[in-house]
Amino acid sequence: MEQNFFEELQDRKIQLIDMATKACEYGWIDENRKQEIIDKLNNDVLTIGVIGQMKCGKSTFLNSFVFEEDVLPAATTPMTAALSIITYGEEKKIEAEFYTKEEWEEQKFNASRSLDDVRGNALEESKVKAAKELVEKAGKLGSSLSSLLGKSNTDTFDNLIEYVGADGKYVSITKSVKIYYPKEYLKGIEIVDTPGFNDPIISREERTKAFLNRADVVLLMLYAGRPFDATDSTILMQNVRQCGIGKVLIGINKYDIPYENGETEDEIKEYVKQEIKKACKVCDDDRMVEILKDVEPIPLSAEMALLSELSLSKITSSDSYNTALNRAYNTFEISSQAQLKEKSHLSILTGAIKRMVENEKGQILFQKPINAIIAAGNKKKETITTELSKVEDNLKNLSMPDDELEEKQENLERASKRLNKKISNLGNEIEEEFDNFVKRSNDELEDIVDRKCAKMEKMVDDQGRFSDFSKLYVKLDAEVQSLAERDIKRYINDFEKKAKTIIIKSCENFFDDGEEILEKYLPEFDARDFIQKVKKELVFDIERNGLFESEGGEDEDGNTILEMIYCFLNGFSFGAIGLLTNALMFNENKAKVIREINRIKAEFSASQYLDRAKSCKDVIQGRVKEKFITELIEPLAEQLNEVIANKEGRAKMKIE
Repeated sequence: MEQNFFEELQDRKIQLIDMATKACEYGWIDENRKQEIIDKLNNDVLTIGVIGQMKCGKSTFLNSFVFEEDVLPAATTPMTAALSIITYGEEKKIEAEFYTKEEWEEQKFNASRSLDDVRGNALEESKVKAAKELVEKAGKLGSSLSSLLGKSNTDTFDNLIEYVGADGKYVSITKSVKIYYPKEYLKGIEIVDTPGFNDPIISREERTKAFLNRADVVLLMLYAGRPFDATDSTILMQNVRQCGIGKVLIGINKYDIPYENGETEDEIKEYVKQEIKKACKVCDDDRMVEILKDVEPIPLSAEMALLSELSLSKITSSDSYNTALNRAYNTFEISSQAQLKEKSHLSILTGAIKRMVENEKGQILFQKPINAIIAAGNKKKETITTELSKVEDNLKNLSMPDDELEEKQENLERASKRLNKKISNLGNEIEEEFDNFVKRSNDELEDIVDRKCAKMEKMVDDQGRFSDFSKLYVKLDAEVQSLAERDIKRYINDFEKKAKTIIIKSCENFFDDGEEILEKYLPEFDARDFIQKVKKELVFDIERNGLFESEGGEDEDGNTILEMIYCFLNGFSFGAIGLLTNALMFNENKAKVIREINRIKAEFSASQYLDRAKSCKDVIQGRVKEKFITELIEPLAEQLNEVIANKEGRAKMKIE
């Protein structure tokens, strides 16, 4: 049976764990390094966000893509749909998170408002309508409502409908639902279904954005009957853009419907591509244009994919499934479930997701352990080669007269002194270059934050007294996210490239001097070959293994410089500071927002993040000293001293 996308990921993890275990058995890496690799592979979470309008077929897609069974119920109404997170669990169960008391008070306040007072304001109108519906449905809970608010409720899988169904008992107070499912391939996977992405309930939309902000892949699902209409454009160009998402795939679901009416796949795709181009022009956002320029919309039929996975007995026992199967067979002139699977194009979409995952996460999750193991293997090989070289050198020493041995001893001492001095100079050079570089970078990064804060302050100043503050704080939160995901991310990536260039350039100067010293004092040693190997290993470490993600560059929780800044900025949310919509509270609202902006400026200190990069000086200096002194000069000196000291036993040592 063909593996699905998630099974392939799990197989790769298992193969890497096996590789790490064998590397430990062979002595390439120690037990601690093996466990670090295994923990990283087991604990890292791959997050896939699925967004789109109601009725675009997301539930059917997830049933096919994740469960290969009809597990999820059909979509409910936008007012009652909760965020759903699908992940691995040893047994089927659900865990629902309910609104807090404060969030429920907000719903009651909005429900008490008159629709006539907000008529013409689409956002406020949807908020009031949703609140009225939720408060009305909450009547089912009676006196138990207050005791449930702010709590989480664990329940059986069979009761899922009670939390996400339109008429479910708890649907009125459910903010999100976590679905645990005992499929091994879901370990380390998180599928986020966001039926309420453009959500009238602010607290739900905040939760949706929080998940999507850290998504490795975001899939926008369109309905082929009206692909990329005004609502789809809003979701992509406003909501997705405000989340700071930098990677998007687009699926055109139910493509079999226009195909049945005579449209070709190319025509369906081309129409969507043209509509996206138009939306990009209207949006006038260079970043969104960049994100979408290479996106290739993928026509698919989630229903056909699901039908290809269900048993024939289940299909024939359902009138709707049976009708859909016969229609698909007739439309595409096919006669088997295998052909149905192929025509569904699900594999094309999963292949695109796989490639994006590999691009986004592959280097971190999969490539780095491989790099580490290969580097350890190469080091082991070099150690064996070095040991053989020592044996050969020792045989030569045993045959040398005393005066030549003493001269060689003096040369090793001179080489050691000169190399140690050059290594010290290397550390000083890196430190001096880095002090100036990091100081400039601290100023530049703080300027970036200050400019963003100034922009937000202007947005607050431009806010009219009777304007909706909820719209403003959504925009402000989007600016903070843009600061983290775009401005700071680009700056830190550029900072690391420049830092690595400084280090490599400094090391090049040292290697030139080091080769000269070795050739002078160890004339029989292949200095050039040694230098090339050390240089290659060190540059590989710097450029590929993430110098600033280890050995001092991380914090106590293992966060990189960029992740630490993300954590700091994620602590700010204008949607969570308790703004009121009453126009009489305008000045108070404005003061709260300005205080939050000033808090970002006051508490952000670039030096506490960027200064961590200075620790690389000690790392580089230590690695160079290890290669030249600890692994090369000291063993040679020790071996030579032993030969000189044991003058009487040289003949015996030579035989041994």
